[in-house]
Amino acid sequence: MPIPVVMPQLGESVAEGTIIEWLKKEGDRIQKDEGILAISTDKVDAEIPAPASGVLSQILVEAGEVVPVGKTLAIITEGFASGTGIDLGAEAAVTVPPPPSERQAPSGKRQAERFYSPAVRKLAEELGVSLAEVPGTGEGGRVTKRDVEVFSQARGSTPAPAAMPPGVRPEASWEWRELSEEEKLLPLTKMRRTIAEHLVRSKQVAPHVTSIAEADFTAIARFREAKKAAFRNARGTSLTFLPFVLKAAAHVLQQFPTLNARWTDEGIKVRKTIHLGIAIALEDGLVVPVLRNPGSRSLSEIAVTVAEMVRRAQEGRLLPEELTGSTFTVNNFGADGNLIGTPILNQPEVGILGLGTIEKRPVVVSREGEDAIAIRWMGYLCLSFDHRVVDGAVAGRFLQRLRSSLESFSPAEGIWSDPQLQSL
Repeated sequence: MPIPVVMPQLGESVAEGTIIEWLKKEGDRIQKDEGILAISTDKVDAEIPAPASGVLSQILVEAGEVVPVGKTLAIITEGFASGTGIDLGAEAAVTVPPPPSERQAPSGKRQAERFYSPAVRKLAEELGVSLAEVPGTGEGGRVTKRDVEVFSQARGSTPAPAAMPPGVRPEASWEWRELSEEEKLLPLTKMRRTIAEHLVRSKQVAPHVTSIAEADFTAIARFREAKKAAFRNARGTSLTFLPFVLKAAAHVLQQFPTLNARWTDEGIKVRKTIHLGIAIALEDGLVVPVLRNPGSRSLSEIAVTVAEMVRRAQEGRLLPEELTGSTFTVNNFGADGNLIGTPILNQPEVGILGLGTIEKRPVVVSREGEDAIAIRWMGYLCLSFDHRVVDGAVAGRFLQRLRSSLESFSPAEGIWSDPQLQSL
């Protein structure tokens, strides 16, 4: 029977995508989960796998077209058999219009074997880089945005993006449009417009409230200081504060199910599993890939997984399934040195936790009944929540339980036990 290949939902707020290229042609035999086309959206570039084995009998959308989520892109005839109304034996006689890259080749032969996403093309144009000269490190030798940046730096061209803080786009590369002597215009990118629409809708449908608690991270900071060099050598990435917060948040969310839920007219639907969205800044927006089942993962596993997510997000190589299914989101705005924030809910979630910068501060501590001033590692935990679902008292108890979990950190006990990390 015919199996449709459908444009997937590549992110919670993504409504459409652009067909970059077809990796297979009509008449090709394909295996289930084999990549058959590449798609680009505001959030991610991805290869779409075949939903079944069979013959790619019809391609319904050409490369370069923008298509909405849910649109049928192609038809697969399952089981390599005919009898579906398509004469597979006659396909060789059918003239299929070649993709644009083939039509432009003077001899009918493709001029280049590599294809580039719109985001990569745009960055290369901004930096004056010829993509034909850039070696690709992405899947299948594809050129990523990071490849373009590295090539640009190596040849000493205009401002190097890597010299900027992570996720910050150099202002010199923005496409300003002069309006008058007093104003200039920065046109909206598709990603910026999509983010704006998503966040405006979130504020319109959910009454936001933000509660803030302060936590003492000193025990975690001392452990991290003792282990971070060995961890980097062993696992190839930094041991930051974020994995500790993610681990604790997943643990405490089990005790507050209404924060791991969504509002519907039918009632409050509580999720049975906890999947944490991790807000990651990009050049001109952000994405929220999903860390699945963090409660069952060790600290070291969380740290490595999140670091890999960040790297692939900045390269535009996140998989479609990594951008959907979060039940609660964590936003580490403290990475830029900010203390406090009031994050906006990632719909349809009812809670989002913002982590402020963790730094040494003088605080009052009690020792044997006496107050004293000590230097401690302190940070703010900022919880925004949907007041339709969660009351202030519940949010307050969640924050205090989270604070207590972080402050009682002990590397060999309870949720924190991680033999691999302790052995470093």
